[in-house]
Amino acid sequence: MAADETRGRDPEFLLELLWRTRAPGARGPRGSLSLDRVVAEGVRIADEEGIAGVSMRRIAQALGVTTMTLYRYVPGKDDLLDLMFDMALGMPDTADWPDCWRGALRSWAAGQRRVLLDRPWMLDIPVGAPPMGPHSLAWMEAALAALDPTALDEGDMIGVLMVVGGFVLGDTRQELAMSSASARTGVSYEEWAPAYGRMLVRAMIDERYPTVAKLARSGVFETGAAPGDDFAGNLDFLLDSVAALIGRREREAREAAASSPAGGEERRK
Repeated sequence: MAADETRGRDPEFLLELLWRTRAPGARGPRGSLSLDRVVAEGVRIADEEGIAGVSMRRIAQALGVTTMTLYRYVPGKDDLLDLMFDMALGMPDTADWPDCWRGALRSWAAGQRRVLLDRPWMLDIPVGAPPMGPHSLAWMEAALAALDPTALDEGDMIGVLMVVGGFVLGDTRQELAMSSASARTGVSYEEWAPAYGRMLVRAMIDERYPTVAKLARSGVFETGAAPGDDFAGNLDFLLDSVAALIGRREREAREAAASSPAGGEERRK
């Protein structure tokens, strides 16, 4: 094990790695290897084998170097995973996003979902730090820029970003889990909801779950919606709450302006 692996994780050290402002260690041979090559190889292996296939030894073998050589570029696997996540995330393509905050946030969420569906292994990386890399910050900037013209304050904007981002992670993780279950059981995503509804109706043989039984008998599970439909519907439900918050902040701003001395003077004019 490299000596650096025994230290606690240093956020500033990770920041330097993410932004490529830290030179590789002086020990070991110098050649064509770079931090980008190391991280890209980790991404390639994860794309083919999942996150379980990624190790410092595995990457070193693929690159034709010793494992100790890799420690000149990245101190350990945890830092490597953070670097892989940022590289795999890529830059958001905002060229066709709507100008309104709601349309832009919908595009932001859909774009993140596409990335995660294409690379499910990203969901297996523990979130150990707030957005710090250039790609992560670019996605953060895109969402905040969409909200900036609204009446939300800075705290509101961060809160909305966290809630919408958390929804995308959770919904996509559930979709992938159900897809995995479909491969094992032969029951498709669209078939699960009707089957679940029928199961609930049969299970409601006593009065312990009257509201669940009412829901099951209503036929709400019979739609058999596709994953993308569920995602879009749930996202709109969430964005309705953001719209309500924006409306409240606008009313508060109008009331504050009306009650201020300047506002009263304006009314007298």
